[in-house]
Amino acid sequence: MGIKYKMIKREDYLNPDDKKKSGYYPQVVRSATVNIADLALQVARGKKNNAFEMEGTIRVLLSCIEEELLNGNSVCFDGFGTFSLTAECRREVKDPSEIRAESISVKRVVFVPSKPLKGRLKSAKFERVSF
Repeated sequence: MGIKYKMIKREDYLNPDDKKKSGYYPQVVRSATVNIADLALQVARGKKNNAFEMEGTIRVLLSCIEEELLNGNSVCFDGFGTFSLTAECRREVKDPSEIRAESISVKRVVFVPSKPLKGRLKSAKFERVSF
């Protein structure tokens, strides 16, 4: 089974009229969202008793990841990738000395895939869906 995609048209709203670029780009069509219980069942190879224990383990792991991020650490899963945080100021800053910690917030959680994962994903197969 391949990764489903559709082609969508994107317009250029940033450049001046004489330099606008528009075209069609692939967009991945997600068919489902897999939750923790689904993952636990997969890891447990379909055995319900083991799936319950695995779900608890996954929840503890996620809690540990969250705690490490909140402590300012990045979390690396060897062969998979690294999670880290980025920050932003709530207002424009002209002089770094005017900002206090209270004015900074988490912008997003970033995931950077490892080189081995990127390599494995290069062999992904795609299939076009019709609408």
